[in-house]
Amino acid sequence: MFINPIQKINGLNELNKIGTSNNIGEATIRGELPFKNIFSQALSDYKEAETQVNNDIYGLVTGQSDDLHNLSINMKKAEMSFELFVQLRNKALDVYKELMNTGI
Repeated sequence: MFINPIQKINGLNELNKIGTSNNIGEATIRGELPFKNIFSQALSDYKEAETQVNNDIYGLVTGQSDDLHNLSINMKKAEMSFELFVQLRNKALDVYKELMNTGI
């Protein structure tokens, strides 16, 4: 069966579990900042997407592949990953500037 049936949610506790990520929870336990992990993950996602695009282009240029469809999808993924990374950086800089302008 290729269609998964809708599962019953028994309570709010199960709903709260859906939104939590193990990476953020474990990082908080270790004393790391969740934002640092999100920033690092965004950077690694971008690097991974960029590597995939480079491999696809290499395969296309050398004649090992003729899959333009996946190349264009991977290029869009890399572009979106980069935009997310830039927006995270911009938000971090905005927060830093706001903190620096806050009087004590």
